[in-house]
Amino acid sequence: MTADEAIRDLLDISTDVDGVAVLGADGELLASGPGAVASDLGTVAARLWDAAAGQALAAGAAGLDHVVVEDAAGAVAVVAAQDRHIVAVTGPQPAVGLLLFDLRTCLGDAFPADEAHS
Repeated sequence: MTADEAIRDLLDISTDVDGVAVLGADGELLASGPGAVASDLGTVAARLWDAAAGQALAAGAAGLDHVVVEDAAGAVAVVAAQDRHIVAVTGPQPAVGLLLFDLRTCLGDAFPADEAHS
């Protein structure tokens, strides 16, 4: 399965997701959807991840595997795995645990060879 196919599957099963992007190790955009919602997700994800990682480091916490920021309008979630990040934006009141599971599954489906080596 390609990253684009994995994103289509994610969008089919996760009704909370309005937009999603998959980023490579260097922050390059590998795949995204749908359209305008996903166009700036790479930049948003990098800024959010850097801020959260800095806070975690300052607090003495171990490395992050996800970050979720939620308000009344919805949420932004970033999940890291195999040197990649997947970021999604949602509508109001997403099922956060299920969202994180779906994002991890999407990365695993998009890059199954990497999943087998971890």
